[in-house]
Amino acid sequence: MHFLSRCVLLTCALAGAASAGIGMGQAFPSPKSCGVSGEIPATSGKVVLYDFWGSWCGPCKKAMPAYEKIYQKYRSKGLVVVGVGVDREAEAANRFLAKVPHSFPVCFDFQQKMVAKVGPPGMPTAYLVGRNGKVIHILSGFHGRKSVAELEAAIEAAL
Repeated sequence: MHFLSRCVLLTCALAGAASAGIGMGQAFPSPKSCGVSGEIPATSGKVVLYDFWGSWCGPCKKAMPAYEKIYQKYRSKGLVVVGVGVDREAEAANRFLAKVPHSFPVCFDFQQKMVAKVGPPGMPTAYLVGRNGKVIHILSGFHGRKSVAELEAAIEAAL
């Protein structure tokens, strides 16, 4: 399928999912319950940052290294970061990951089941989930230092 067609289809799928998505204060679904594959760490009782990304997403290429720095800064205090790849093809997702250094766990939503349940408004979207399993912050897009400062403030308050 042509690259632009894939982007349009995924954008439409995301827009449809966003209307039924998870919002502030709502319980965040377990990746395992959504049928994702890959690394799925234990998250019960922990503060978790879920990063929804796509290999075709320019801002995702900038967000993931920033989330890696956040992970390194806060993981000893109990933060878990989980990347959620939304590509439908493993090859594209793996090429992206090979270019973007990260040490946090990554899972793959090849069948778009988690995307449909969570409803991220676009890529990248980060969901910060508190120890009680409910969404305490949502960051749509990535805007460099501004986004990092916003997330770090929410993480520090949650930890």
